[in-house]
Amino acid sequence: MADASLSKRGIDMFDIIIRSALDIVGQTERLIDGMRRLLESDGLDEVEVYELDYEIERLGDVVFNVDEAVRSLARTVECWPQTALAHGIRRTLH
Repeated sequence: MADASLSKRGIDMFDIIIRSALDIVGQTERLIDGMRRLLESDGLDEVEVYELDYEIERLGDVVFNVDEAVRSLARTVECWPQTALAHGIRRTLH
């Protein structure tokens, strides 16, 4: 019974991590959109536009990678109970 409780808490923690990470991804995507709108306005000089555009691209790459990693983690967590039972894993792995 204790193993089931630990497993449930572990899955709950993964769920919190996954949801939080996806929220961060969403907020960052909105930030990128806002930065792009700023680039389209005429309030920045050429160097600032280039630097901001470069940072937007880097941030976009990071967000894409984090999004993919979190979604992969979510798929893994969804499959974990079946995998654990199939392989006889009954305790937390360290």
